[in-house]
Amino acid sequence: MAMSSRERVLAAVNHREPDRVPLDLGGSRVTGIDAGAYVALRAALGLDGGPPQVVDVWQMLAWVERPVVEALEADALPVPYLTGPFGLRVDAWQPWRLNDPDSADSGVAVQMPANFAPVADEDGSLCLYQDGNLVAKKVPSSIYYDRMVEFKVYDPLPLVASWPMPLFSDEELTWRRSWAETLRRETDKALIGDFGPILGRWGSYQEWMFNIAADPDYVLAFYERKLEALLRNMALYADAVGDNIDIVWLGEDFGTQKGLMISPATFRRMVAPYYKRLFDWVHSHTAWKVLFHCCGAIYPIIGTLIECGVDILNPVQTSAAGMDTARLKAEFGDRLTFWGGGIDTQQVLPLGSLEEIRAQVAERIRIFGPGGGFVFNPVHNIQRDVRPERLLAMYRAVREFGSYPLR
Repeated sequence: MAMSSRERVLAAVNHREPDRVPLDLGGSRVTGIDAGAYVALRAALGLDGGPPQVVDVWQMLAWVERPVVEALEADALPVPYLTGPFGLRVDAWQPWRLNDPDSADSGVAVQMPANFAPVADEDGSLCLYQDGNLVAKKVPSSIYYDRMVEFKVYDPLPLVASWPMPLFSDEELTWRRSWAETLRRETDKALIGDFGPILGRWGSYQEWMFNIAADPDYVLAFYERKLEALLRNMALYADAVGDNIDIVWLGEDFGTQKGLMISPATFRRMVAPYYKRLFDWVHSHTAWKVLFHCCGAIYPIIGTLIECGVDILNPVQTSAAGMDTARLKAEFGDRLTFWGGGIDTQQVLPLGSLEEIRAQVAERIRIFGPGGGFVFNPVHNIQRDVRPERLLAMYRAVREFGSYPLR
């Protein structure tokens, strides 16, 4: 008997085999698709539509419309935020054209948030300001708006008590409550709540790593204060969306292509206790599953993430060092759902042949699929250079090989 999308996803994340491997496209900001690639995919599916909404300007992600979700038989939908990266709101829109440095045309027509107001620099860069501060910049050779916090250096460090720790506004909570109630009422999809705030850092990764070594007491004091705000925000969020979501996602990167940013021991001592307290609150106050996004070669800390209360791991960056698919499933597959890892997005999806795409999808389903615990998604967001015929080959292969019992 065919399951509803929600039943299918919940069976998988509870380590039971559903009728078929669940599929996600656009259920979160880490399982989405670039706006330019989305327009091409939508056309390849034979679907009409106007300029798509760019809901995440940082990553240039499109809102995946319901007809596309249904055409692909995807199983998850996002409960979106009102205010996203760089303070951009998604409740009003303006026309725009994507700037593609590799294309000679005028760019794909899209809709950008109405308060998106880039300022051109002398070199042609587009700069975004928030409260008078430069927060993002897109150079002419790029399609992305780089976060300027990654270049910020604080000397000396401000007092920990001076860092702002904002709480969700009533307007934000009302928006999320309305979306959660509407999507639960109108669809059978598994709903993913985009919580937003993370433990995080105050500046660049470099500064964070330096201070973990040079001034660990400062980092721990920052984390303690940040956790207090996270717990208050999570309580507000839970009161707003309640049982209308099934999964809450948040994420923070601790891996690179070749290894961890900090040692496993440092992660266990300085980071894990704070996330454990947050995820313990989620599990003791809600029925939600925790989806944690963490890129890179994070094999040495996956066990610790499970101990912290992570139920679902994304993006499962299988091209990174130590992230062997069979080992991940064998060691963690009874305790962790892999939401991602369905195909390598660095080499195979953009550069491989259609048969190589089909073969890797089949292999990943064969490895990750048995016993449930797998939701198909590529490794992270689909990028602009991925041609639609490759995406269609990928989704056809999911249908071909993803029915239980697995071949």
